[in-house]
Amino acid sequence: MFMSVVNRDFRQAVEPVATARWTKNVDTGCDAPLGHGDLGNGEADLCFLVTRNALSGTGVLGCDPVVLPLDGWALRLDEVAFTVGAVAHRHTHSGSGWRHLVAGTLRIEAEHDTTVMSTGDSWFEPAQSPVRAVALQERGDTRFVRCMVIPLADVGQSTFKLQSPKDADLPRLQITHRHFDHVVQVDAL
Repeated sequence: MFMSVVNRDFRQAVEPVATARWTKNVDTGCDAPLGHGDLGNGEADLCFLVTRNALSGTGVLGCDPVVLPLDGWALRLDEVAFTVGAVAHRHTHSGSGWRHLVAGTLRIEAEHDTTVMSTGDSWFEPAQSPVRAVALQERGDTRFVRCMVIPLADVGQSTFKLQSPKDADLPRLQITHRHFDHVVQVDAL
């Protein structure tokens, strides 16, 4: 299986296994989501598609293979908002998925490289891959939309796991706004 993130320019005829859509709303601050999440096909600023085949071409911002949990899975769509100076200390998630930066600048420190993401950039994080994120803007919020394939055991639960117990006492200034966890049942994969 593959997960792709696509924008409004994507026009290919595909039969996705699952689709999450996100459309930007008016920014009312970090305490509220910046957009609206939904399931299924249709117009949206961003779509995250789980497909049997890799996607490429116009409108495809990224595509990577995903390993689906054997005991079932759900599609999670959420947003993470960082206030000025916020840091997501080194952590992992139990699910793989795409992130797309919709506001601000964010330094992503992965296991083998460090990348500065700007508004409009997308990146893929495999499950259980350690990462640290630092908001770099001097004013305003930094935000990304995230779609992950998560194990059923994590439906309704946080997938965030700190890598160092000493980081548990550090401030956590980022705010997560969950749009949905959607259990996906597929026959004959």
